Amino acid sequence: MWEVSSERHQPSVGSWDETAGLHNQGGVTMVKTQISGIMTYQDAVLALDAGADALGFDLNPRSEYHIAPAAVREIADRLPPFVPVVGIFHNEFNFEALRSMVEAAKVSVVQLDGNESADYCRQFSAWRLVKKLRVGDDFDVMRVKTYPVSAILLEGDSPDGQGGRLFDWRFAAAAKQYVRVILSGGLTSENVATAIRTVKPYAVNVREGVESAPGRKDRIKLQTFMLEVERGRQEAARSTTGRLPRLEF
Repeated sequence: MWEVSSERHQPSVGSWDETAGLHNQGGVTMVKTQISGIMTYQDAVLALDAGADALGFDLNPRSEYHIAPAAVREIADRLPPFVPVVGIFHNEFNFEALRSMVEAAKVSVVQLDGNESADYCRQFSAWRLVKKLRVGDDFDVMRVKTYPVSAILLEGDSPDGQGGRLFDWRFAAAAKQYVRVILSGGLTSENVATAIRTVKPYAVNVREGVESAPGRKDRIKLQTFMLEVERGRQEAARSTTGRLPRLEF
């Protein structure tokens, strides 16, 4: 029941981190989509069937979305080829311990979500690396230039440091001049098309916005979200303006 067609999920031309910015094929802007907080093989299949490009697995033991490396590997071994498996870590500063988890989980992309420095990130030359930065009103866009990474994931800061929030997308539009930007934080089917049309990021990331309960992905929400992603791609391809209104939340 849960087996996936390997043909259906082969990525489009231009891989998860192959080139910066947008991929335009036949007038369609190819913004990528990562579904994070995957905890079961069934939810991985739901995300891929909806059209996701990459799957994010939270390997932070303190997270409510935590999944053990062995469980990630079991899921990864059942996935079709060419599906990026993203291992998400938060303030794991023991590099050897992290390396062990990466290898045990069989992830292809490492995402660092905590306070990891640019110097710490330089140890990850063996893997494609994504660094999350939280954006507040005083965010310095030049920070994105200091990290030796494949992409920077931006999301709005939150008081508890947990779930990301929406933020002023002008920061993301400025940051993408220097690095691939993955837009995250508070994205849902109600706003993702606008996000893609206005920011034109390399990719978008969603977790809670496609769930029926924490850690449980919802088929209809996933399908609706991906339909809106496609609408945003089409609108971004037709858009000629680069001006972004300030967004108040």
